[in-house]
Amino acid sequence: MRKLLFSLVIICNALLVQAQWPEFNRAHPVSCQWPPYNYTAHGAFQNVFIVDTNPDWFNGYLAFGKGVLCNPLTNSNIWRVFSSKVSTNGELLFEARYDTVDIDRSQSWSNVYGYWWPGPMIMNEERDIVTTLTSRDNSVGYEADINYLITIGFLGEIKSRYIIDSLASRYYGFSSLSEEIEDSTYVLTGYYMGPENPDPEGSGMLMKINRTGGIIWQSNIVNSEGTFSSKRSMDGGYWIIAQTLVLNECTNSDFLNTDILLVKTDSLGAEEGRFTIGGACSFENASLIEIEQDRVVLIGRSTEESTDESFPFKGYLYSTLVEQNESGELIETSEAKKYLYTKDGHFVDLHKSSGGRYLVVCDNQLTPSQGSGPQGRWLGGILALSPERDSLWFRSYSYFNNFPIEVGMRPAYHYLLDSKPTSDRGMVLCGYIRQHSGEPNDGLDTPWIFKVDSMGCLEPGCQYVNVEEIVVGLENTITVFPNPATDVVNLSFTFPENYIPNNKNEIVIIDMQGREVLRENIFLFATSSNTIEINISALSSGMYTLHWLSNSAWLDSSKVIVE
Repeated sequence: MRKLLFSLVIICNALLVQAQWPEFNRAHPVSCQWPPYNYTAHGAFQNVFIVDTNPDWFNGYLAFGKGVLCNPLTNSNIWRVFSSKVSTNGELLFEARYDTVDIDRSQSWSNVYGYWWPGPMIMNEERDIVTTLTSRDNSVGYEADINYLITIGFLGEIKSRYIIDSLASRYYGFSSLSEEIEDSTYVLTGYYMGPENPDPEGSGMLMKINRTGGIIWQSNIVNSEGTFSSKRSMDGGYWIIAQTLVLNECTNSDFLNTDILLVKTDSLGAEEGRFTIGGACSFENASLIEIEQDRVVLIGRSTEESTDESFPFKGYLYSTLVEQNESGELIETSEAKKYLYTKDGHFVDLHKSSGGRYLVVCDNQLTPSQGSGPQGRWLGGILALSPERDSLWFRSYSYFNNFPIEVGMRPAYHYLLDSKPTSDRGMVLCGYIRQHSGEPNDGLDTPWIFKVDSMGCLEPGCQYVNVEEIVVGLENTITVFPNPATDVVNLSFTFPENYIPNNKNEIVIIDMQGREVLRENIFLFATSSNTIEINISALSSGMYTLHWLSNSAWLDSSKVIVE
């Protein structure tokens, strides 16, 4: 009841007083710096969790990631893991590091498939974060890895730490973690190489452990490169997303080709059936939702054969239905549906909303027709599908200072790594932004985090102004006065540092029914502030939403009351 009353007060205050929504969205550099390390803000947010407490003082988002430290004493780069607490309005509150600064060991959240791949993390039934952490001596290699099972509280503090299998002859790389509530255990997926594995070069695996890291059982997924994730099936077994062994080379012979492998097991991890789907190249991934016993929706990204060696990874998001028949075989029961052809990209996450929609989180190298700006931009995005798996909408996201100054240089790339549904049917997302040619630090990676509503908008109403790209970081740029207004309203623009507006800007005003009632081109000067006058004398009394658009991209909005 206290939370409800508090929320009602905030809502009423926003409607009656505020002309803006809270600024949820920031790109935060990693700023943990301890001697003797000379630290560059190079890192990524890999996992994010929603912190909901009573009382509300600690509410917000807890993001986990890792960054690179340069140690001048050893001339080596060391990975360090950290957490960042972000408030519900996007403010960075505090950060924590989980390493011992005088020990030269790299740490990661046990990622397997790339140095920014998200490590296995969940929020358990006790509302603690549970994860695995790998500590590595770079001078020795994986033979000296130490794997820990760690529990972390909502303030980022470590509550427990246990070693998972200390035998040096075994090598594990963990990719996902899930909780078995009925017996208080955890299930891990990833990669395993050791004496008991029939594949001498290692394979994917499924492992069940207790709360102190003790291994209860382990099943190796033979003829696989590794496993990405697992989900408990309705019959008590497991659905596993894995990767096939290398099939061949890509068209340009620079990369190896693997496919997605869907495996169904019994309750102890013994394989019952498998199904393969994939394209010609690239790193492919997928996820699934079991819609009824023995029947799943599989959604991921695939590639198609390309004769253009400049873009060997072009492909699409897809969805299909797979069933397990009475003999245990996995068979595709519908033709795959394809969406969003792009030059390159990654499948990131899959959610199903209460209304039956599928929300696919991804990042993509877009064509000019799929987003504003120069060709080849790489943006994070959300694709919404109907319960019948038909495309509803797609929104892509970029940070405001992502364009290079000089013509012909590449803009920043925007990657997403994790997402979590919020109580308002929205989503909080995190990842990293990589600067490219023309940026101050070419190749530097910076963590970012932002929040969207149920329609993929940073602020309500972007679905009414026919835009697909949403620009993060310019919220609360516009100040409206007077408000309420009668015949004329003034818009004052205060730009953040490093933002230069282009010469294609317009204001669109939408009524409460989502109808466009005014559209006007405006010109903004490349200064820290601008003031524009808009004639609203033709508008009826009521509340409206004013949106600022540029090159078909959404930048900011504000409430306007007309008397």
